[in-house]
Amino acid sequence: MAEKRAAHRIAVHLRACYRSSQTVIEGVVSDLSRLGMFLRTDFLDTPGQEVAIDLELPGEELLQLRGAVVRVETAPDHSGMGIRFDQIPDRARRPLANFMIDASYQSLQ
Repeated sequence: MAEKRAAHRIAVHLRACYRSSQTVIEGVVSDLSRLGMFLRTDFLDTPGQEVAIDLELPGEELLQLRGAVVRVETAPDHSGMGIRFDQIPDRARRPLANFMIDASYQSLQ
């Protein structure tokens, strides 16, 4: 089956704080792209929910991102939410891009 994703994803293990009108939770980001991320968590919000994410990159300040839940996974070993980013603010764009370049390079070694 062909890959449907519009952006390359990298496997990561990053802490994040998720905030919506329903809840505030801490979770772990398991994959990341320039367009979105997958947040591993047992709490599952509804698709379409607008969210704010504080993403912790190593050696960086928190990146504050906004987005929406686009999919929900309920498998016991892989529960969580796919989140698509809205427009990424300029102050977050470069640190996110640099992190992804470094992480992609390290995965090749």
